[in-house]
Amino acid sequence: MSTTLLEGPGHALESIHPKFMVELVLGIDNPRLAPVAAQQQVFRERLMNEIMTQTRLRPWAMSGMFSENPGMRLGLAEKLAGMLDPGHLALTRMGDYLETLQLKGVGTETLQAQYAKVGAQFRQRAAHKQRALSQRGLVVQAGEHSEQVFTRWQTGQYNGWSLAGRCYIALEELRWGAFGDACRLANSEVTQLLKDNVSVMASQLLAQSVNASPATRHFYHQWLTTPGSTGSGLVEHKEMLGWLGGWCDAERHPLSWSVTQSWQTVALGMPRLCSAMRLVNGMVEEVFGEYN
Repeated sequence: MSTTLLEGPGHALESIHPKFMVELVLGIDNPRLAPVAAQQQVFRERLMNEIMTQTRLRPWAMSGMFSENPGMRLGLAEKLAGMLDPGHLALTRMGDYLETLQLKGVGTETLQAQYAKVGAQFRQRAAHKQRALSQRGLVVQAGEHSEQVFTRWQTGQYNGWSLAGRCYIALEELRWGAFGDACRLANSEVTQLLKDNVSVMASQLLAQSVNASPATRHFYHQWLTTPGSTGSGLVEHKEMLGWLGGWCDAERHPLSWSVTQSWQTVALGMPRLCSAMRLVNGMVEEVFGEYN
């Protein structure tokens, strides 16, 4: 099977696996909690099949990513987490949610025992990772991570997306890695400093892409228009962006929602005239505000 998503738009993205695992676990109690467009559902199933092929877990493949079998979902997440490094954020989210399910008494006694066992494993791994991160220096690792992500942006590895989409991809990569860990685990002063530094770097890169200053305003179409291309690559890039930004809400996250959910009309809160600085600052607050 050709892994066109992972080798195409996903080839430079490290956030795919942890986000995928979290979706598996958070969908255990109610897999239909957040209905998506049919096209997005097809994308998610394609992504699952490719990850199953990549990790050689084909026997665990289900008829659809949102299978209503909670044991199957948890078993798959547990196996993936054993093969890959989900990162601190993913481990924390999965562990906390499984603990909630267990405390609420969701499912059979067998399932509750499984939630307690696997949840405890995830939380233990998260605690171990937090200690290791603190010992190595949160700020140093955050700086190294942001440099890696912005280098990928500068060298064109995100060029399949709109200008604003490239910025969002960079922020999504940061949130699931060492930079996001530092933002969540450091004190408020350090967190704000990290966010400010990223905002400055992203604003400069975004402004350079249109040969303007970070404060120069442009009609929003200039930021949101996808690069001209034909074939499945364009569709796959748009679907990947839509999946990564699937957490966005049009009212609470109008900029991120407008950038990622391009099959919809732009949100009312999306400025029609918008500078690189305004766009980046807004998305940074929307993305990293989810963890504070």
